[in-house]
Amino acid sequence: MPETILRGGYSETPPTYARWDGWSFGGEFGYSNLNADFTSATATAALPKTTSNSPQYGGFIGYNIQWDDLVVGFEGAYDRQNSLTASVANAAASSSVKLIDYATFRARAGYAIGQFLPYAFLGGAAGRFNYATIEGTAQTSGRDNQYAGGFTAGLGVDVAILPNVFVRAEYEYVLFSPFGDIRTNMNSARAGIGVRF
Repeated sequence: MPETILRGGYSETPPTYARWDGWSFGGEFGYSNLNADFTSATATAALPKTTSNSPQYGGFIGYNIQWDDLVVGFEGAYDRQNSLTASVANAAASSSVKLIDYATFRARAGYAIGQFLPYAFLGGAAGRFNYATIEGTAQTSGRDNQYAGGFTAGLGVDVAILPNVFVRAEYEYVLFSPFGDIRTNMNSARAGIGVRF
């Protein structure tokens, strides 16, 4: 047996861990559920709450700083819905709302575990809507390209599959500010792929 092995000179190759610092960008796709509350949208006839579902797609860009296993950073994202429209009606009134697209800017914090980076995020959001409310035969409120601010929060995990390439799974909640006396919030689940440089 070689002398170096007898003296403990043999060692295995150390494991390789992913680095998460620097700029990153990528694309994402998923599925959204929009909850719309129309109970205050009309003065004469209370309308109910309802939900709507739609695929979504978009992209993200961000920057991370890493200290040992702790990773913090910021990220901006833009997502567009395929057809996310919620509507309700009764004998006296009707109302509808459509989310066209939205953007978020969020702070992230994660903990690196080998090739995995589980993280949480919190930030602001801005959505673009079309909405209309009709009572009797007259439209009482409505607008195209109505912007609404809000906030976002969620959880996710990035997984390094190559030194500079990662995949992502994420859940996001967004609460938008009311407009036209309509209240909306959204839950989204999505996957993505990105590159780091």
